Amino acid sequence: MPSTDPLQSPPPVITFGIPVAKRRAPAAGRRNLTVVLGALPQETELVLRALTGRQRGHLGRFPYDEGKIGGRRVVVAVTGIGKTCATMITTLFVEHFRPRELLMTGTASRINPAVRNGDVIVGEITCNHDFGHLVADYAMEYFGAEGSLGEQMPIIYPGDRGLLAAAKRAIKTHRPETAAQHTPAYVPVVRLGRITSGDQFGITAERIAAIRRQLQVDLMEMESGSVAQVCYYFGIPFLCIRSGSNLTQNSPDNDYRTLSPFASRQAALFTVSLVKELAG
Repeated sequence: MPSTDPLQSPPPVITFGIPVAKRRAPAAGRRNLTVVLGALPQETELVLRALTGRQRGHLGRFPYDEGKIGGRRVVVAVTGIGKTCATMITTLFVEHFRPRELLMTGTASRINPAVRNGDVIVGEITCNHDFGHLVADYAMEYFGAEGSLGEQMPIIYPGDRGLLAAAKRAIKTHRPETAAQHTPAYVPVVRLGRITSGDQFGITAERIAAIRRQLQVDLMEMESGSVAQVCYYFGIPFLCIRSGSNLTQNSPDNDYRTLSPFASRQAALFTVSLVKELAG
């Protein structure tokens, strides 16, 4: 027979809108090291090559590499694809290393068609575009849902101000590789912008238009929104660095395979430039 005892906890309060994370002071007790994460090995390869005194380690079953860039101690790891993998690895590494900051590097699809293959977007904001009610016109009715602390969880996470300032300094001296594989050739740009995450590799044209209309983003990928959320709750300054690969589309596989290697290089090269700026 079911219990007749009344529940003491009321249903959660849902606040519709697009909640933005409030800026918080970084957590105390952070160590003087930088964690760099990428979703795939090709996204971290050039960061690994930049390490001096490189050593291999493991947290449980998960491997990482450790060394120095410009005198700054750096830990580099691969999360795997998708927000669940990214959340798991970020939580594990943040709790164990307590880094001064965490950087996410890699590729993303170009939902803003003005972004070219290899252009690097530094996340002035990072957000999640797939949390809410999907309504008839393919738009999302976003809301702040109750989190584990009883607060309304944000959708949008601003990049750390100190890291953004360092990124602006690094942009002035960074030299991207020339996109000689394109006609005409060009030099990719590095600039601040907006990056969004969701657990879908390809999406319809209607959904693309809705995300652009609602969030005004430049790049779309599958991890950084969750990484930003973990860092927000643990008090670790975070910045996302992504480079454009394929245009956002319904079936991106062939274009992604062709264009992602160059994009991976550009994001990783700027990540190294940023770490050197932080170390300086």
